[in-house]
Amino acid sequence: DAAFFVSMGDLVDVGQDYAEWEAWFAATAGVMESLPILPIVGNHECYTPERRFSRPEYFTAQFSLPQNGPPELAGQVYSFDYGDVHLVMLDSQAGEQARLLPDMLEQQRLWLETDLAATTKRWKLVFMHRPIYGNKPDGIQENLRRTFEPIFDRHMVDVVFTAHDHVYARSGPFYGGEAVGKGQAGTLHVATGRTGTKTYSTVDEKPWNNFFFNPVNQPIYLTATVDGAILRVGVFGQNGELLDSWELTKPPRN
Repeated sequence: DAAFFVSMGDLVDVGQDYAEWEAWFAATAGVMESLPILPIVGNHECYTPERRFSRPEYFTAQFSLPQNGPPELAGQVYSFDYGDVHLVMLDSQAGEQARLLPDMLEQQRLWLETDLAATTKRWKLVFMHRPIYGNKPDGIQENLRRTFEPIFDRHMVDVVFTAHDHVYARSGPFYGGEAVGKGQAGTLHVATGRTGTKTYSTVDEKPWNNFFFNPVNQPIYLTATVDGAILRVGVFGQNGELLDSWELTKPPRN
């Protein structure tokens, strides 16, 4: 009974190879006809068959997504409301698109500030492919941290969902660039695992993780349910096994 599903980026391996998109759409047949898909751009959407960097042109050409993001990032960055939830989809691929759109993070920073200031929804959820607080050896992505984290703090973003590292991991609340105590105001960072066959052995648990799991044995998925003041999240293996669950409680804004 899901209302929609979010695909967290890297839908294909080579974003500018149409044969891979044909395979992706064939794989989603039977689902996409009745369940809206809300995808975000990953780094692989920005690759050509020659393994050069590009804008994610096949991605934006094939998905009918809200066009309310920055004009030069239409279809790559967008937001929408569902019930009392405001959802924001960002494009974290500044490195891949640096030569083609060098100010893409600055464009998103200005837009995100305005977008979050305008919403009156109780819950604010952000989705982006690359994590600020990741589990690969490079750990923290400073460019993303400098650009987005102050805005998350100002507008009390509840959760940032990410991917890229192919692990499931969740932090406690972050505020002001630091982990704060359980129950304090701040933003959770949650890496959502993987659905394909690719796994990493070079990932590990970080000090900011309250829960860490490397799903090398099977793909996983998350479910999210909002019931008034409560956001509930379940984490499942493809076999239906419950791997983790958590919830947040948040009263309405005054």
